[in-house]
Amino acid sequence: MNFKQFSLGLAVGLVTGAAASLITAPQSGEELRGTIRNTKDNWREHMLELQMNLQIVKESIADASKESKESLRVVAAELKESIQAWKREADPAINNLQEELSAIQATMEELEKTINQDSKEPEHTS
Repeated sequence: MNFKQFSLGLAVGLVTGAAASLITAPQSGEELRGTIRNTKDNWREHMLELQMNLQIVKESIADASKESKESLRVVAAELKESIQAWKREADPAINNLQEELSAIQATMEELEKTINQDSKEPEHTS
């Protein structure tokens, strides 16, 4: 159920209830007309107040939506900058680690060659 249907149903119910209570009340015709006029004026004021409040709510929602979008943009930009700064700081360390790993691998290859050469050399018996 959308808001218009709800509002219409509420208004019809209120008017029907007010009319039923006015008609069943023991009053003269002139008193009844005066009561109906007063009730109509009161309802008109309430409906205008309700419309103003609804407009305020709509504007508040629109403002909150705009603020949320802007906040998300700011957070996203800050997060992007933080990631880029971390990457700039981490890149030299990563490069150093890669160089050290290459040096360790080269040393291990040399060590394997040395071990293989030692095992291929014939043993001398004296």
